[in-house]
Amino acid sequence: MPTAVTKPTMLCPRQRGVAALTALVLLLALAPVAAASSASAASVGGMAAAEPPKITALKCGTGDQRACPRGYVLRLSGENLAGTTAVVFLGGKGGRDDRRARPTEKSPHRVLVTVPDKARSGPVRVVTRAGARTGPRLRVLAAVRARSVSLVPAAAGGVFPIVGKHRYGTETNRFGGGRGHQGQDVFADCGTPVVAALPGEVQIAKYHSRAGNYVVIHADDGTSQAYMHLRQPALVSRGDRVVAGQQLGEVGDTGRASGCHLHFEFWTAPGWYEGGSPIDPLSMLRRWDAAEPAPAPAPASPA
Repeated sequence: MPTAVTKPTMLCPRQRGVAALTALVLLLALAPVAAASSASAASVGGMAAAEPPKITALKCGTGDQRACPRGYVLRLSGENLAGTTAVVFLGGKGGRDDRRARPTEKSPHRVLVTVPDKARSGPVRVVTRAGARTGPRLRVLAAVRARSVSLVPAAAGGVFPIVGKHRYGTETNRFGGGRGHQGQDVFADCGTPVVAALPGEVQIAKYHSRAGNYVVIHADDGTSQAYMHLRQPALVSRGDRVVAGQQLGEVGDTGRASGCHLHFEFWTAPGWYEGGSPIDPLSMLRRWDAAEPAPAPAPASPA
């Protein structure tokens, strides 16, 4: 028998339009899946490519945003900084006077680094695994000896917080005195430098109606120190890293104060109003006070 020949099916114009529309809908539906597959194939080991760093601001431990002495902690703020491997202090033309330093702390939005001894004025560059980015220019100042007593032996454990003539308050000005006093008052002339007794991070730096201008420093061991009645707003800001002997401000009488004095508090871990408790700081203040004062420092000068 002869083989039957099947005629091809012919679509009318309306059917052809429906078929084309169906194909377009399927194409649009599958497009995101195809894009995701391409992105996954482009990634390395299933992880998205790291973003390059970005520096938005600099801030020295002195509070200055444009200049910083050698040996002081510099904070770099920005984006994608968690992978920072080095901070380069670029000097003049060429690389002979560039100085490289490892960060002491790093997070996605900030890096802490100590300004190297031989750093020169110039831009600051951050190096990460994803690349390098040059940020603002920093004016590097000559190293400044702390405006404080010299660092005392480790057994004594700190630096006296007032640099100048002073006297301790009476019984009512001591720990447990009038109105539930939680610290020790040390009297000195207004304008006498107040420095950090121990290293740590600034937890609070602001004004309060009773404490006046005050600073709270959270030490590495979890304890805290509070410095109250400062003459002017503090020289440091929240988040700054400070070293023992670094100036915080000056003795004053802001807030609820009778005469120029520093109200000093010491709190056990985990810190000031975070679960710790205030303790009598008089014995440690006397121990720090027994250290021999350091000579007056020379003024900082541009490097």
